[in-house]
Amino acid sequence: MAGRLRLRACARALGAVAVLAAAACGSTSRPEQVSTAGPLAEESAQPSPATVAPTIDAFAACDDIPDVESMFGPGPAYDSLPSSIFDTVGEYGAKHSDEFGFMWNGAAPGGAIVAAFTGNIEAHRQALEALLPPDTPFDVVKVDHSHAALLDLQASIGRLQGIQGIGIWTVRNRVSLDFVDPTDATLELLAETVPADMICLEVIYSVEPPSGPLDIIPLNAAGDPPTDCWWGGNDLSSTRCENRVVPPPGLGHVAVHLDPAALPDPADTRIQLLVTEAGCTSGREMGDALRGPQIIETDHEVLVAFAVVPYVGAANCPDNPDVHATVELARPLGDRALLHGVLVPPEPIQLRPDH
Repeated sequence: MAGRLRLRACARALGAVAVLAAAACGSTSRPEQVSTAGPLAEESAQPSPATVAPTIDAFAACDDIPDVESMFGPGPAYDSLPSSIFDTVGEYGAKHSDEFGFMWNGAAPGGAIVAAFTGNIEAHRQALEALLPPDTPFDVVKVDHSHAALLDLQASIGRLQGIQGIGIWTVRNRVSLDFVDPTDATLELLAETVPADMICLEVIYSVEPPSGPLDIIPLNAAGDPPTDCWWGGNDLSSTRCENRVVPPPGLGHVAVHLDPAALPDPADTRIQLLVTEAGCTSGREMGDALRGPQIIETDHEVLVAFAVVPYVGAANCPDNPDVHATVELARPLGDRALLHGVLVPPEPIQLRPDH
């Protein structure tokens, strides 16, 4: 499986608990921040003398952990109570840090606040009710771990081999860890030293791309080739999906457009195209990750295809750079159609829609 991880920024830091919020992102989305190295990182840097089976099953997948049950589901940041409400709850929580599981915005018209504690939630509910303005929509819920305990665990984990993101998923009361291609030794170390009910994992293993020349254009295949509806390339339109051949494991799609600075001429045997990677890649240059072109010429058309070895790991999402790619033809283009070889049926390669 190839995949991509996204880093999520903290929306805000709240009053008396600004340091806590900045450190662990007390938001309802899943925050992931790479931490400084800790004791476990130092241990895992040593190679394992024996191969061990991956211990992913020892931990829950983050997406399988339910949100902490509350009368208010997690709410959007744009619809929240005044910051003074969060300040009040944060100051109270700081005084009970050994039990405070942090707080988050609840889903309600105009916002609500949910505060989590490990101890007697009715006592905390009564105390907060006395502190908050009348009719403030709030809930107090029970969690297993204090925010301080999760912060301590997060600091101890540090930069394990293969770790891409680490943070506290407040509404699930877990330290969340994202790994790309972790070693068996790393997972074994986690299983031996970290309480399974305090963390959750997302583990991605990259796939080795096919060797040899690119070969993804279907030609004289028996039956219909497998396809998927891909919205990411905008090869033809930003408002329609493109029916594309499913690439082999280890390869992903790219967008292919005509170069407005070098439009093809019937006499050309060299066609210049713009190839752009899709998705979040931190704006990397594709370089050797670009595969192709694959070119199939007939008397009536020229089919062209490119692919990419996908970016795997934490990334932000700026516009990806274009690659100026050259297609070498066996004879002049003439009146033959220049077509996307991965579209089913093939369609003409066009200028980018914004041109």
